[in-house]
Amino acid sequence: MLLLYRFEGGLSLMNGLKRAQDYLHTNTYDSMLLISPTNLRYFTGFTGTTAVALLLKDKAFIVTDGRYTQQAKSQCENVEVIQYTDTVWITIQDILKQHAISLKNCVFEGNYVPYDTCMKMHNALPDVEFISVDLAELRAVKREDELAIMRKAAQIADEAYAAMLPQLRVGMTEREAKIILEVEMLKRGSTEPSFSTIVASGHRSSLPHGRASDKVIEAGDFVTFDFGAVYEGYHSDMTRTIVMGTASEAQKKLYDIVLRAQVKGVEAVKAGVTGKEIDAVCRDSITADGYGQYFDHGTGHGVGLDIHELPVASKTSSSTLEEHMIVTVEPGVYLPGEMGLRIEDSVIVTKNGCEIITKTSKDLLELK
Repeated sequence: MLLLYRFEGGLSLMNGLKRAQDYLHTNTYDSMLLISPTNLRYFTGFTGTTAVALLLKDKAFIVTDGRYTQQAKSQCENVEVIQYTDTVWITIQDILKQHAISLKNCVFEGNYVPYDTCMKMHNALPDVEFISVDLAELRAVKREDELAIMRKAAQIADEAYAAMLPQLRVGMTEREAKIILEVEMLKRGSTEPSFSTIVASGHRSSLPHGRASDKVIEAGDFVTFDFGAVYEGYHSDMTRTIVMGTASEAQKKLYDIVLRAQVKGVEAVKAGVTGKEIDAVCRDSITADGYGQYFDHGTGHGVGLDIHELPVASKTSSSTLEEHMIVTVEPGVYLPGEMGLRIEDSVIVTKNGCEIITKTSKDLLELK
């Protein structure tokens, strides 16, 4: 059963307020300040652009301006919405006085908050110890409502890709292909691309992050598409590589090497496995086939309200996979100036394996 509620203008997810308050209790922190749009959305439900949230163990406040007061009242379940008239920080001082709240410490998003904002926080609450934390860990294990939304985002991307393929032509530019793909995602409910869509063809396919350019797609090119849809604020992420025309023996060999590694990586995903182990499975497979030096990025990452989240699957990862985490598995091989490819699925971690939410076939497609 999805835990959803409605507000004027669309469908909103249940917020993660309880998870934040449990975190405060567990770590004996008094309070939490939120400023980043991602964490504001996750922990309070607010989707506007200007607000500061003050979360306590048993109360929660969000301070915003007149543009967003009505929206915040509709979106922020179990959060008191206060419109500021002077400054946010004076308003937060007033909240503490009005409710007779004395704070010893407060955690904040040290990896996001700029220096000048930190100084305003300290000036407003000079007796409070501010503690920098990374709240991404609290978002890594997805709720059931989040998983449902992310399955839909992945479905949009799959269907848009299938709709784009018949429209691809030799002589089309990478940028033109990108436009077609992004329009097809918009038609199916995406609000925007998950990131700047990668379309890399021919010699440019050796660029792991080859964003779409004016290069013309030619017969015989590898073409890598790395893209995603955003649905209800949540991102999808997938990569597929095709050949325009008939694949050469070299292309078939390279594709088989990457596909074999990617399938092994997906099969290795389950709760309790580390991100480092997933990376090693893919990397060892490609190395055994003689191309280890040409796989020069991490194997995967978490996805959610941000396109890159925890967990991480790489040589240096400290992540351990848990049930209901989402992680990508995306090994690749890139021969500089010649050709390259990547294959990527997003998967939901389960107790004994994973659920693949990227449904597009991974067989080598020769588009003729």
